[in-house]
Amino acid sequence: MLLPMSLSYMVTSQLSGRIANKLGPRVPMTAGMGLMGLGLLVLALIPLNDSLVLIESGLLAIGCGLGLNVGPMNAVAVANVPAARSGTASGLVNTARMVGATLGVAVLGAVFATHVAQGVGTQGLAPAYLVGGIAELIGAAVAFAFIRCDSLRRAAQ
Repeated sequence: MLLPMSLSYMVTSQLSGRIANKLGPRVPMTAGMGLMGLGLLVLALIPLNDSLVLIESGLLAIGCGLGLNVGPMNAVAVANVPAARSGTASGLVNTARMVGATLGVAVLGAVFATHVAQGVGTQGLAPAYLVGGIAELIGAAVAFAFIRCDSLRRAAQ
């Protein structure tokens, strides 16, 4: 069941650099977070309709979104610092990504656990997916508002 997410990540991660170079990093980063948010919102519908098509489309959107996001995010961080600091910038981005993923799992796990404690069982996944989807869509809006289209073209100082 997870194969579509892995394959879509593999394909889009190969294309994200070209997309970012052609259209600027704002497009793939905003689209990536938007797709991840939409994928999570689709997965939140599982209690209403647990069809395989629904599940696979949600996982496919998440995989595509993740693939679009990772490369441009690192490139923007490294391109906007002096060359002597590029290693530090890359390490900081990766550390922030890991901390964010850990906090995300903790928060969404707490949302899920709260609903399981109320006796709804795995239907507690829907609120967790809903919270995660909304957070990703907010992230997409922030990326659209604050990432410059020319972030990759600016010479490091």
